[in-house]
Amino acid sequence: MNSIRLLLLSAILMSNLTNCKKDDNNTPAPTAASQIELLIANNWRTVRVATPYGQEINKSRLNLATQVLYDLNMQFRNNGTVRALDPKQSNSVVNNGTWKLTPDNQSIDVDVSGFKGNFPIIQLTKTKLILRQRAPVDGKNADINLEFDPTL
Repeated sequence: MNSIRLLLLSAILMSNLTNCKKDDNNTPAPTAASQIELLIANNWRTVRVATPYGQEINKSRLNLATQVLYDLNMQFRNNGTVRALDPKQSNSVVNNGTWKLTPDNQSIDVDVSGFKGNFPIIQLTKTKLILRQRAPVDGKNADINLEFDPTL
């Protein structure tokens, strides 16, 4: 009787294991239109700088150009311009330039004084923008993640 219960229990467990749905990593790549919509939907404010592994980097360890990002709202506009706004001065424009998505929609080319380069998009949703940058940390260049939240 015990062997029948054991056999029945084993059959149920095997059935459950073989019926588990396999995760599908074939999610479609983001389109330029969807990326642009998400970028221009909000102004973005730097709320955190972290290592690629998620460990927060203290602001004092960053160079001045990266530290300044905490004090600005970035506004990506549909016409390919980007503006840095100072919320302490009625969102006056303190810097501006251009931006465009790369052909694969996986990074942004930005050309703004003090903030120029290609920035891979780590995450882009309605509520979070994370861009990768190579910048000085403790005086040595390192990969960092610039984490932005939307602002009003």
